[in-house]
Amino acid sequence: MTEPWIGPAGQRMERLELHVTYTCPERCLFCSEEHRMASFRRLPVTWGRVATVLRTHAARGVRAVHLTGGEPTIHPRFVDILRLAKKLGMRTSVGTIGTMLSRPDFARRALPLLDEALFSLHGPDAATHDAMTRRPGSFEQVTAAIRLARDSSTGGGTGGGTGVYINTVITRHNVQRLPETAALAHDLGAALLIVSNTTPEGAALDAYEALAVPLDTLARILPRVPERARDTVVRFFGVPMCLLGEHRMLSNDLHWDPRVTVEWGQQGDKVVLDGIYSWTPARRRAHVASCGGCAVQELCTGVYERYAELWPVDALQPLPRP
Repeated sequence: MTEPWIGPAGQRMERLELHVTYTCPERCLFCSEEHRMASFRRLPVTWGRVATVLRTHAARGVRAVHLTGGEPTIHPRFVDILRLAKKLGMRTSVGTIGTMLSRPDFARRALPLLDEALFSLHGPDAATHDAMTRRPGSFEQVTAAIRLARDSSTGGGTGGGTGVYINTVITRHNVQRLPETAALAHDLGAALLIVSNTTPEGAALDAYEALAVPLDTLARILPRVPERARDTVVRFFGVPMCLLGEHRMLSNDLHWDPRVTVEWGQQGDKVVLDGIYSWTPARRRAHVASCGGCAVQELCTGVYERYAELWPVDALQPLPRP
């Protein structure tokens, strides 16, 4: 094996996030990839490129690959990608809206090769979810895919089926229904629920003033989620820890791994498949004056910079030091 990538604090890079498609049948209000898909939709990520990326990173000690997009399951060789990753000793996962995994014949071929499937579910019913994705029928599709994955699993992960995970993105349009969404995630058999605050990127940046949830609303609603999720593990992404109350240890800032993201990028007048190395979860987030003296400042990566530019952050309450 060639030398592994080592981060500034001695972290070992073991996770690869690989964008294999730049198309998606949905047009989510908050899509962080909207601009990138528009720029690179005409450039397919070929099987040869994918195989090279997987082999290169496996040789550098990467032990997990997360396939993303666009919608990754529509890649014409999606199952072959999973098969090669497993052959290289990688743990496999996918972020998906369930496009192909809702089809029993496809699911039968793909699920045995998937350790984890992270499904996008943005409301407790079709009216809420489909309004977020701007595609009628998307709620029915993703819940069908979740049930197929759940029913194929005897415990999640290698040797025990596919671990069923759910990601829900919260905006002003669906945040009030979040406790109900958490309850549905539990009822669908999800082992993990990731609650993702709207990230100011792509389409979400374009409409950030209409989408971003006020901090005081987050502080009121998020602490109610773990109880409704019951034994489904909850993680909060993109949320200052002080807003989580007694559940601040569920912040994803504390449960995040370094990763290299391989995607199309512009270098001068050329488009290349490039690697972006992330060693902390601080993307687009920063500490503000009210974070000073907080007991968890070294652990929490703060509030989204764009939010702090637009609105007061009085809802941030520094946690006292012992």
